[in-house]
Amino acid sequence: MIKIKKKHFFIGLGIVASIPLLVIIIILLCMSFMFFSMDSSSKDELVENYQLKKEYILKLKDSYEHIVPEDYHVYIECKDDNNIDLWVFEKVDTLSKESICLFQEWDINPFDYVKNPLSSYDSIYCPSKTNDIELIKKRLKWTDSTFIEIKQLLKKANCISIENGNPVEVGYARSGMGKYSYYLFNDSIPNDEIHQWNDSCSYIYYNPKVVLGYSGGAIGSQGFPDPE
Repeated sequence: MIKIKKKHFFIGLGIVASIPLLVIIIILLCMSFMFFSMDSSSKDELVENYQLKKEYILKLKDSYEHIVPEDYHVYIECKDDNNIDLWVFEKVDTLSKESICLFQEWDINPFDYVKNPLSSYDSIYCPSKTNDIELIKKRLKWTDSTFIEIKQLLKKANCISIENGNPVEVGYARSGMGKYSYYLFNDSIPNDEIHQWNDSCSYIYYNPKVVLGYSGGAIGSQGFPDPE
């Protein structure tokens, strides 16, 4: 009788001990499924797209620079036909390049926007931030037609995102949790700065005005997974 109880005890102990392991395995399987179901791209596809869509990519850059007012810095990424990521910053000091965040939302519909309450962090540390997209559109002098125009420009260039500046960053495609991009300069990169834009990790020099870029995500490669 004692032996049977001991046997049941050790069986129960083994089951209890295996639960954390099972949980870890399930989590890893879920993460693997999520990772492998994400979009995938490569440096070769990045280069090929530039060769095929160069005219539209450069038109996207030039058009966007005119769409965004001079004192603003705007990042927009198309998630699907309607939703976008939108980050808007206002420059407060041209020399120091200091700016303040006015709006920063992920996966929103600019045509049917639902206000999300600002976090307590934003209220305390980012008093300039708003959740009023109509106010942002007014500041940028944008309308719904502006978002449509940007989406069309991105689609023709076969790209997903753009951020103004010098260089202008044009996102080509997500790959896992990373993203392949183009950095487009207004003028040729000075010879003494080329090494900064050719580290084979985040940047690969392509031509005097174009640098290929890769930025990693929370997991996965943090630099070009295919630098050669």
